[in-house]
This record gives sequence, C-alpha cells and structure tokens, in this order.
Amino acid sequence: MYSNAIWIMLEKSINIIGLIYINSLMAKYIGPDNFGKINISTSIFIFVQTLSWFGGQNIIFKRMSENTKSGIAMAMHTQIQRRILFLLSSSAVLAYLYFYTDPIVFIFGVANCIATYFIVMDFFSIYNNTQLKSKINTMTNVIGLLVALWIRFYISYFELPVYYFTIPIIIIPLIPYIMRLIYFKYTTEIKESSKGAGMYNRHMLYTGGALILSSLSADIYTQISSIFLANILSYSKLGVYSVSLTIGGAWSFIVLALITSFFSKIYSEKDQIKVDKLLIKINRLVILLSLTALGGFYLFGDFFIHLLYGDKYMDSVNIIPIIIMGTMFSSLGTICYRYIIKESGYNYLAKKMSLCCILTIPLSWVMIRAFGISGAAYCFLIVEILSCTLLNYFFRNRTIIKMHLNIFRPRGLN
Repeated sequence: MYSNAIWIMLEKSINIIGLIYINSLMAKYIGPDNFGKINISTSIFIFVQTLSWFGGQNIIFKRMSENTKSGIAMAMHTQIQRRILFLLSSSAVLAYLYFYTDPIVFIFGVANCIATYFIVMDFFSIYNNTQLKSKINTMTNVIGLLVALWIRFYISYFELPVYYFTIPIIIIPLIPYIMRLIYFKYTTEIKESSKGAGMYNRHMLYTGGALILSSLSADIYTQISSIFLANILSYSKLGVYSVSLTIGGAWSFIVLALITSFFSKIYSEKDQIKVDKLLIKINRLVILLSLTALGGFYLFGDFFIHLLYGDKYMDSVNIIPIIIMGTMFSSLGTICYRYIIKESGYNYLAKKMSLCCILTIPLSWVMIRAFGISGAAYCFLIVEILSCTLLNYFFRNRTIIKMHLNIFRPRGLN
C-alpha cells in the first residue's frame, strides 16, 4: 500500500514541481489577463469531464477494488455511454465559448475539449491504482508531462504567440493515455463478462445518477469563484487567484496519493475495526502534512512567489494561507466522501453536495463583490469546512462525526 502511494506521490511531485516552474515562466510571459483566460476555459471543461464520467470514476474504482474482472467489464462496456455524454456536453460548452467569449478563451476551450476526451476515456489509470500498479501511471504521466513542459518552455523562451500553449494542454493527457492503453492490452487478460453491456450501462446510470449531482455540485462550489472573478472583476484577478490555487494546493498531491492507496485497502477490508484504524491514520496524516505546508509557506512564501511569478502576482501571498487551510479541509472531506461511497451513501452525497452548491453560489457572489480575490479565498475555506464537517454529520448513525472525534482521542478508538 505504501509503495503504491510512493509511486503516486513521485508522479504528482514531478507534475507539481514541473508545472509550477514552467507555468511561472508562462504566467510571467503572458501576464495575469491571458493567464486568467486560459484558466477560465480549463475551469469550464471540468464540468464536461464530470458530466461525461457520470460518477463513473468512483464507481469503477470501488468495483475494481472489490472484483477486478467485473470492474474491467464495467469500465469497457460503459465507454460508449461516456463518449455520448462527452459529445453532448462539450458541444454545448464550445458553442457558448464561441458566441459569448473572446477568441483566446474559445481556442483554449477547443484544446481543453480534446484533452478532456482522453481523460474521460482513460479508465486504465483507475485500474492501475486499484491493482497497486501506480508506477505505470507515474512513468507514463511523467513522459507526457516532460514533453509538454519542454514545449511550454520553448514557447515561453522564444515568446511565441499565446495560442501555441494549446499544444501542451493536449499532450499532457494524450501521451499517457496511448501508453497506458498499449500496456493494458498487452498485460491484461480480458474475459467476456456474463453480464451484457446493457446491464452495466443501466447500473452506471442508476448509481451514477445519484453521484453525478454531488460531483457537479462539487465542481460548482470549487469553480464558481473562478467564473465570478472573471465576470465581476477581471481575467487579471482570476489569473492571480489561479496562481494562489496552484501554490496553495500544490502540496495536496501527497495526501491525495495516500488517500488513494489507503482506500484501495479500505474498500476491500471486511473488518470494521481495521477500517476505522485506517481512517484515523489517514486523517491524522492529512492534518499533519497540511500544517507542515502552512508553516513552510509562512517561512518562504513571499520569496517563492516573487522569484517565480514576479510582482504582478504578489497579491496571491495574502490569500495562499487561506487556500492551504481550505485544501486541508477539502482533503479531509475527500476521505469522508470516499467512505460514504463505501457505505453506498450515494443519495446522501447527492443531497449534501446540492446543498453545498446552493450555499456556495450566493456566498461566492457576495464575498467577491465585497472583498475581491480575498473573498473568493475565504468562500473556498468556509465551504470546505462545512462540506467536511457539519454537512457530513447527518450521515447514517453519526458515522463521520465519530470518525472525526476518534482522530483526537489519544488511542484513536475506544
């Protein structure tokens, strides 16, 4: 389990370090305004990705962890369903970008559309994680990332037109997808399932239907501030906020890698006492790593932002600590989310995330109008705290509040 987590962390660390360095060159070159335009198209296509998966990522992850052959069959039989959902949602988004935004936003929307397709089709990364083969994901992602980073560096260094940055957006998911597809076909024995495609698709629509509302709500409450910043203030302010989110959440790859590896064990574990101990351990690790990240930024944050991004992005220094704390609660909330899925609490998640979304939209609007990008950061923190704690505490038999209380007990469990 820990070996698998190390491979995931190695992959993400290369991603984060490389992207921060190369993105800083790009951000300096194109300025906050164009950087904001790139990020708004990325934010919008996150909704397309969520709609296309229709909750399938967590469903397939759980099924593959419990029964590998059945999970593979489900992933393969539901590919056409995902293609149809992708075509419908991406067409609507591209039409909106074409008629209601400027050419740069539309061009990057097309690039994100192509990139999103390969992300949606790539169930191989889920399979590798559940089979503790994350080193395959690491190696393939690193190759794609290195190619993309080299292209970004070349574009920035030679000051090529901004639309050239669409190339690495596509390269990052394309190369790993092709390599993982080839590896999967040559190393995995695929047997015909006794269940037909129709049964798997109906199951995905039924189960995913409960999850998709919660997933979309999560996207809305995490992305709505970016959309409001661009509309209420400016693309330039969004560019600064995007840098804050990147730096403030950069360390989270460590905890997300640990969460992924822990839950491959938690989903297959039948002993509830062992499950509870694993949950206590992963929650404590998240809190410890979060406080370490916060302390590190207080010591080196100003120097780091000035060195990498320059004076135009120095406003981000004041809000990154808020983002770090929000990211901690987001990571703790991910543990709750995945555990509720283990307990098949799909309907609860749908209701909870819908309520979260309803709260976020007016809160984000009011706080951005009143406090600018600082308001967006505080909105992120408030919503993540509520999502992680209060809104989870009504789940079956107070399961989540018991888990949180156990974190702070000296021996964890009674």
